[in-house]
Amino acid sequence: MEINKIKRKILYDTERRRQIEIEKKYYENDNIIKIKGVLPNEIDPMRNADNRISHNFHQLITDEKTAYMFTNPVLFDVQDPEINKQITETLGDDFKSESAKLCTNATNNKVAWLHYWIENNKFQYSVVETEQCIPVFDGKLKKKLIGLYRYYPIVEETETGRNKEYVIFEYWDNKHCEVYKFKGNLKGTSLTHIPESYNSFIHDLEEVPFIEFRNNRNMINDLNKYKDLIDIYDKVMSGYANDLEDIQQLIYILENYGGEDLKEFIGDLKRFKAIKTDTGPNGTKGDVRTLSIEIPVEARNSILEILKKQIYESGQALQQDTENFGNASGVALKFFYRKLELKAGLTQIEFEKGFSKLIRAIMKYLKVSDWKTKTIIQTWTRNMISNDLENAQIANTSKGIISDETIIKNHPWVEDPEKEINKIQSEQKENEYENIIPSDVNNTENKDGDKDDK
Repeated sequence: MEINKIKRKILYDTERRRQIEIEKKYYENDNIIKIKGVLPNEIDPMRNADNRISHNFHQLITDEKTAYMFTNPVLFDVQDPEINKQITETLGDDFKSESAKLCTNATNNKVAWLHYWIENNKFQYSVVETEQCIPVFDGKLKKKLIGLYRYYPIVEETETGRNKEYVIFEYWDNKHCEVYKFKGNLKGTSLTHIPESYNSFIHDLEEVPFIEFRNNRNMINDLNKYKDLIDIYDKVMSGYANDLEDIQQLIYILENYGGEDLKEFIGDLKRFKAIKTDTGPNGTKGDVRTLSIEIPVEARNSILEILKKQIYESGQALQQDTENFGNASGVALKFFYRKLELKAGLTQIEFEKGFSKLIRAIMKYLKVSDWKTKTIIQTWTRNMISNDLENAQIANTSKGIISDETIIKNHPWVEDPEKEINKIQSEQKENEYENIIPSDVNNTENKDGDKDDK
């Protein structure tokens, strides 16, 4: 690639990177209120406090969705127990946490990216931060990924102990990868290419080894739905805190004060709880009044409650401060989760495509002959409050109507259906063995008894 083209790519990507940074800051509870505050530009003697209170609504709503979808990992079935086992082993212990990170990144930044590669003859995969990736699609309706630019900053320590900043730029396609190294950082305006650092290598993955996971079909992040509401909530709450702090500071208005200076006034007020005043010109009497801030408590409490409700409503999150659902039926509990389920369902549609690509890449690595055409069944289990007794009764009454495998997969106590099925089969074999042995022993005893009687 041309060096100038790479520099232009990075330069023109500044706005997208800035937007992603804002979205991440809201997830980290570093809202715009931290920068702007609520004080007016003009100097107001009544306003000294400058509280900047940031609320983590976005983090709560995002984590709620992530935990709802991925506390229980997605299960994959290709109708071959041995291949299923190999796929599970290849995914390893990190699959649950990587899935959760994909969901968090997609929720924050519209899309998440998963990179996979072969290292030491072992299949590896990891989530790549969204701001690092610029995809290249073909011009067709299906939008096939034909390339991907990835760039990211690194810091290296020199021999003198100083830190130097660099930017690594990679270009990936379905056959090879090119790597470039630049002096400088992403915040600066100039990057200097280091020619001797150029590297390229060929891979045999036959695909661009990056998988896209969209938050939804329209590529919209969740923060945009309620960002303005969070900003208003932060402003109102910060202003509320400022008023409570400023109300403790009284401004005294003095007329015809009889003392010499303000220190004497404060001293008399503290010591004697009284001050002396004089008669002014034209017979006006001395007076002392105070000026303070009045707080519209009811109005502010009301708007805060409305905003809080609207934030969760717009974010399609679970209702807050609800009554106890202890004995609610399954229908009532599902109604409680209805908005969150709608949001999660749209994300699941997009994630299913991404996970299918990942499993096919793993099957290709495992040298499964028909990896391109194999049917992949995905089982998603939501992490939600449920009426276990009701679900268990449904499972029990379904015996003989649907298969035992389906009942086991939907039983509230079963986390891994395959393990549970193996346990049941093992127990059945043990029971059959125990039922056979006593019968043989009894027959022998009877025969022996007959012989003795004879």
